Amino acid sequence: MSGFFRSGMAGLVALTWGAACSAPADHHHPFAQDGPPAITGNPAADPTLPPRLGRPGRLLLGCSTKTARGPETAELYASALDFDEGRQSFFLKRLESAGRESFYPLHGHFLDGGRSGVFMVHDGKGVKDGDAYRIDQSVNMGVLFLRTADSGLRAILDVFAEENGGVPGEGAGRPLGEYSCRWAEEGRRLSSQREHVRAQPNSGGTPPSHWYRESDRTVLACLGSSTGGTYRFELRGSKIWPGHLGFLVVQTPGMDQPVGYNVHMLEGPGRLLIHAHSFPHRTRTMMLDTLEETETVIGGLLLVPSETGYTGWIGLAGSSADPYNLSFSRDATVGDYAAQGRIVVPPLPVVCQ
Repeated sequence: MSGFFRSGMAGLVALTWGAACSAPADHHHPFAQDGPPAITGNPAADPTLPPRLGRPGRLLLGCSTKTARGPETAELYASALDFDEGRQSFFLKRLESAGRESFYPLHGHFLDGGRSGVFMVHDGKGVKDGDAYRIDQSVNMGVLFLRTADSGLRAILDVFAEENGGVPGEGAGRPLGEYSCRWAEEGRRLSSQREHVRAQPNSGGTPPSHWYRESDRTVLACLGSSTGGTYRFELRGSKIWPGHLGFLVVQTPGMDQPVGYNVHMLEGPGRLLIHAHSFPHRTRTMMLDTLEETETVIGGLLLVPSETGYTGWIGLAGSSADPYNLSFSRDATVGDYAAQGRIVVPPLPVVCQ
């Protein structure tokens, strides 16, 4: 399944982005309307394939938050296997206040020596099977952003799970809650050694890109600010693309030219997820006309409705190898993990219209 997703498009997955989202200023709260689920299946799934097993090992982070129904927790694990088939080294386990557990493979990067992080769910869901989890072939997409605040390490996360596409979540329509996180014992070791990392770099090709040229409308325009300056984002759509595909144009402080990324646009109850897993599109001649297969960028935006549009968070991270092609030894440290990715956009609050 990872090969299907690696292009950053997954064009046949049937997702829906509500028509009201194209004009949030006119219709601020489209989530109250009934509609099809955000995700309706994975056409690349092959039920004849044997299940993939995920084996969580060392606990890296434990996070918790309070909801109206009680506490909820999220835990981030490293893989228990050395280099885990060259494609998987993290897992996310969530426990809801009602006692329901969910488990997903997690791909992404610790950044800035572990002070922040950008991770994505873009995989199946795990079902407990002894000391392991069988990873099914459902479609689940989500983001996990880590940031260091005055109060310590904080996390923002959500997963659009296939089986929950049409079911309102507990936090539907409410501001995004942050999790308070702590490093587990022995979790934050900072040494970095090359032998703990295996990576298959991207091809380095630079084929032409048509995405920006084909886009014909602005879906959302967003602003985010940090001590380094203002970040500007424009989410673009096109009448010739499937409704769930978009193109995110990013302008960061100090950057002369914008960069574009392919994204999925998912609508869930009380949430919008703009999910990035893409090569960058940059300008060689004009109009972001060159795809650069030298880097893979992951992350996206997680948004909720506001009085004037949407508010939420963004985070983007890049690396010379797709996260599906990065793996680590059982003895890897946060320093090993953090050395593989670079910050494209640090986890930031954003306002969108």
